[in-house]
Amino acid sequence: MTKGKTYTLAAVLLVAVVAMVAFAVGCGSSSSSSSSPSASSAAVTGTPMEIATKILGHAPTGLAATIVNRGSVIVANDANYPPQSSIDQATGKLVGFDVDVADQMAKLLGLTVDFKNPAWETVPTGLQRDKFDVSIGSMPVTPQLEKELAFTAPYYYAPGQVVVRKGGLQITGVTDLFGKTVGAGAATHYYDFLKSYPKISVKTYADDAGALSDLGAGNVDFVMTASSIGRAAIASGQSFVFSGKPLYYQDLAFATKKDEPDWLALLDHTVKAMHENGQLTAMSKKWYHGLDLTVKQ
Repeated sequence: MTKGKTYTLAAVLLVAVVAMVAFAVGCGSSSSSSSSPSASSAAVTGTPMEIATKILGHAPTGLAATIVNRGSVIVANDANYPPQSSIDQATGKLVGFDVDVADQMAKLLGLTVDFKNPAWETVPTGLQRDKFDVSIGSMPVTPQLEKELAFTAPYYYAPGQVVVRKGGLQITGVTDLFGKTVGAGAATHYYDFLKSYPKISVKTYADDAGALSDLGAGNVDFVMTASSIGRAAIASGQSFVFSGKPLYYQDLAFATKKDEPDWLALLDHTVKAMHENGQLTAMSKKWYHGLDLTVKQ
């Protein structure tokens, strides 16, 4: 959107990348959540209506009531964003960190999940128009998006970092990108960040995979993306390395439409519960080579 999909590491990050263990995470707390659950984050059992009522302290209203009565939650997700989410070529199933997080969120609320994989830049409008109930796709909490959407507390944190072909320039800061062509996904915070520097030539792509492919072809000097995306490309054997330290960190959170306090409270409840019971940590370690990206480091 992030990434869309958060989104300074010490020099050890590059060492970790070479060892294929890269990706350390961010800092900064989010104050974007407009509502918080009134009940404990401990697991609640019962029907979806009983669970929601226990968490909220009253029967759900608005979008929350619609979702609970339906018994399923429509989750917007990016199917081309490994290891957060992608299609497993062997099984044809959607897999990844964000997929596991969404499944666990729904389980905590007694719901089933209906995944949708729209073009990433259409997700905010889709949430506002009720095409999706929530985005669980590593969406960054940004001032611009906070004008359009409501966010939960962060479920993990990620740095934005520059990727270069092996043997390419190792930057020491953003000014080293001046006069260079840098690829970034459309409607991502990386794009917005780069465009804030007029001396950087920014080339836009539909997704990170397209940007990295063009980098491999030598058509851009760098690509800026989430460290996890860069790490995945490096681990897959592509001839890339990270260039310098991350340029910034971002909070990544669930996003939904504004003015739905009960639904936001239910989502926040699940984020808090998954942090407290260790599920987010376990899922992060599963998908990020043993690293816990759900805490600020």
